[in-house]
Amino acid sequence: MESYTIHPLQDVPESAVDFRTQQMIETADIDNHIQFIQELVGKYRFPEEERQQIHREVQRILEKQQERRLHMAVVGEFSSGKSSFINALLRENLLETDVIQGTTVASTLLTYGETPSLCLHTSSGVQVPVENVEQQGGLGALLQSYTSGERQEEGVQYLEVGYPSDFLQQGICIIDTPGTNSLEQWHEEVTKRTIREQADACIILTSGEKPLPQTFSRFLEENLQDVLPSCIFVVTKIDLIPTKQQARQMEYIRRKIQEELDIANPLVLPYSALPVMNGQGQEYLSVNGETEGELLRFLREQRIKIQLQRCVTLLEHTMEHLRESMEQISKEQKEKHEQLVQAVTTDLQGFVLGQKTEINHLFQEDAPVKMGEFWDALNGWVSKEKAQVYEEFYKPKTESEIRIFLNGKLKQLLEEKKQLVLQESGMKQGGSQYFQNVVQELGRKYCACFEENFKREYQQLALLAHDLVNDIDMTVHLDESLMINVQANISLQQKVLANGKREDRRILGGAGAGAAAGAAIGSVVPVIGTGAGAVIGAIAGFVRSYKKSEDTTRGDSFRSQVTGDVRVMVEQYFGSLQDSMMQAFNQGLNSCWIQVDQIMNQYLDRYLFAVQEMQRRDQQEQERVFQELQNIQYDLDHTQWQMEQIQLAKARISRL
Repeated sequence: MESYTIHPLQDVPESAVDFRTQQMIETADIDNHIQFIQELVGKYRFPEEERQQIHREVQRILEKQQERRLHMAVVGEFSSGKSSFINALLRENLLETDVIQGTTVASTLLTYGETPSLCLHTSSGVQVPVENVEQQGGLGALLQSYTSGERQEEGVQYLEVGYPSDFLQQGICIIDTPGTNSLEQWHEEVTKRTIREQADACIILTSGEKPLPQTFSRFLEENLQDVLPSCIFVVTKIDLIPTKQQARQMEYIRRKIQEELDIANPLVLPYSALPVMNGQGQEYLSVNGETEGELLRFLREQRIKIQLQRCVTLLEHTMEHLRESMEQISKEQKEKHEQLVQAVTTDLQGFVLGQKTEINHLFQEDAPVKMGEFWDALNGWVSKEKAQVYEEFYKPKTESEIRIFLNGKLKQLLEEKKQLVLQESGMKQGGSQYFQNVVQELGRKYCACFEENFKREYQQLALLAHDLVNDIDMTVHLDESLMINVQANISLQQKVLANGKREDRRILGGAGAGAAAGAAIGSVVPVIGTGAGAVIGAIAGFVRSYKKSEDTTRGDSFRSQVTGDVRVMVEQYFGSLQDSMMQAFNQGLNSCWIQVDQIMNQYLDRYLFAVQEMQRRDQQEQERVFQELQNIQYDLDHTQWQMEQIQLAKARISRL
């Protein structure tokens, strides 16, 4: 492998390069931009995938900040002089210039190394060093075998070559990409991926003899349109153009690039590889030196610009997210506010008042029906118990036994039958649930009617206020005092007593003393009131008005004499009981309506409170959202200012 002496850079002293690079780094101030991006992203809730993407981009920029090497991707078609150009930069025939189009899917990274070396990098991140490079025919032969497809390794992403080149020692990494007019489509995919993921700058080669072929121009437009303005174009094989035509040809190529690729002011430089490699054509060495110096300057400048552009991209992405957040926050708050306004449009108090009137009308229609049903059931219970009373009245055979029944057992029997009727009706604790079930069923019916109407009218309100309104107890409970009043109703007592006083003389003749005594008995015996006691006392007085006879044959005769009075007394007794129970049932229905009314009031009170609370929260939320939007707008303005500073920095770097 023949070696050549590297020619010094023209007019680009190393100290000047270093000083200018330091100026560009200070002007770019990339660390400050990265810190701003990290703080901004940390303030807001980005979707996890989006956050991870930003994090990867930030890490990529940080890694580039630590990376001292400048990655220069060289792109060109086969036969464009790409290998010769790279060999000229290395001052070594390392790459075969007449190699057949290869089948490798990898790019080649040429970096500085004290000794020649080769390492395979796989897509999984594994590095596989190639041992005994010299024993395998040398580095050039190994590279040719991999790039021509003679050797194939699974999963190789790129080849890393270490080589002791003065050009590479300046911190340059040359990335040799596959030719773009390859018969293999994935060659172009590798080139595109390499430029975007690994390169700090891109050198696009085109031959001076056949500049910018249509296939190459199409590849650049389709795959690298967004990065073309930041690429540098190098015209190779310029020495093959007659000297007098070289300037005209360079201008032609510049215009061709400008027009076909739509680049306003492309940077186009000439380069002649052959004179460098064979030591001939000294007139080209100065031009080549200027181009190499411009490449180094361009690499350093472009790397910083790329870093800055990556910061701009991240900031633009962040601004887009913040704008979307503002729109989403405003939209959600507006929707919630409009939902609340719509939910409370109808007047709650007016609605409940109207429902009370409507449901009460239905209740008043239903109540007499329930009263009639209860009356029919009560008649059945009373008739059964009265029949048993009369059955017991006809059991005694003698006058004496009848007198004993009338004086003692009758009152006890009536009390027992009253308790049975109360028990069957559910008006006695420990009895059936009839009375309670009827009242509760009626109450549930109209509570459910109101609730259905309420939720239909205020469905949205019920949804919005679900966390503010506890479940309302819609159970209609029977007032226990109603059961007590069945046995101690003052108005009924007065009514029965008046009836007793009015009818005693007509029915019982001269038994007034007995009635008075019976009234005294009724006052201490809890039947249904003193009126019932008066009736029983009248029977006792009537019995005492007859002379007692021990003649057993007079039993039927005596029973016949008292049967009419007994029937009057029993009928009046059970009639009073029925009146009392019907009144209690009516009171139960009234109590039922009162509780239904109270339940509707609970709905009104709780939802009025809920509306007030939601309006208060809505006001607080509007104030919070307003403040949050102001904060986001402040960050948007600050981000926009940060982007403007980056653009100013890029402009200053270009002027250095």
